[in-house]
Amino acid sequence: MTSVGVIVVESIFLLMICFGALAGNVLLFALIAKTPALQTKGNVFIVNLAVADLLVAVVNMPVTIVTVIADDWILGENVCVASGFFTLLTFVASCMALTMISVNRYHAICHWTKYHEKYSRGKCALYIGTVWGFTIGLSVPPFFGWAKFDFDEGQSYCFAEWNLSKSYTLFMIAVCLFAPIAIMSYCYVKIYKFKKESMIRVLVSAGDSSLNGIHNGTTARGVVSSAANHTDRKLTRTIIMLIVVFALCWAPFAIIMILQVFFDVHVPRWADFGSLTLGYMNSFCNVFVYNATNKTIRHGYKSLLGCKKARVDVGSFQTTSS
Repeated sequence: MTSVGVIVVESIFLLMICFGALAGNVLLFALIAKTPALQTKGNVFIVNLAVADLLVAVVNMPVTIVTVIADDWILGENVCVASGFFTLLTFVASCMALTMISVNRYHAICHWTKYHEKYSRGKCALYIGTVWGFTIGLSVPPFFGWAKFDFDEGQSYCFAEWNLSKSYTLFMIAVCLFAPIAIMSYCYVKIYKFKKESMIRVLVSAGDSSLNGIHNGTTARGVVSSAANHTDRKLTRTIIMLIVVFALCWAPFAIIMILQVFFDVHVPRWADFGSLTLGYMNSFCNVFVYNATNKTIRHGYKSLLGCKKARVDVGSFQTTSS
């Protein structure tokens, strides 16, 4: 039995995270909906990540809060199975959303000449639908006997019982952890190399133009190139921060899961539950990332909250194509 003091602290902390994630992501949707300049193809993938975060706040956290307060699972077996599925679904969805965002960044910067062809509105919808279909496919095996959704007393929630199927655990670690890390690393290494090579070409071109006395054209191109690079840097910085925050929030959860399944390590309640709470915080922390790295979002939030007049810096949260 958990002490009353611990239950109160855990409940209050979870309520704060839940409210923050819910309010922050709803405000993000409202901001993009009321600002046509933000309704870009690239931002569709940011919104897709916010959908996963909102599901965590609406579905997963309230169930965990009820369980913490009751100090036991009281919602029945069917709700446990459904809750376990949605918890796994949103975790996988976040991984896949971040991977899709990275791939989009790679195409927007390294293959910008074909970006609009590859990312028409219809194709963006198709990509997102495919990613969610893949996410659902990864989350349903416990329904068919490959692992099982069950109540985890140490973390006060229902989730996949990894100990029942180490093969499914290994599969999920490979597909939902190492594969996304490999894809995202590849994308950002390519982006870094492309930017470095582009900078060299621009410097060489500017030098040649200066020698030929062509100053006006070079200056104009330099201004456009500088603005585009500034926009790309802002969005790329946002995405990298989202990935870093996701890794920091979910790494303890993944480490504890691996220790429990493969090394039969006993983890104390505070560490077990704390790793889940930190994972939940990711849905709240993303709101801070949007605010910290993008003036558009920061000013938009302030405007929606009545703190100051709206100011939309269009370039700071757009995906450029050239």
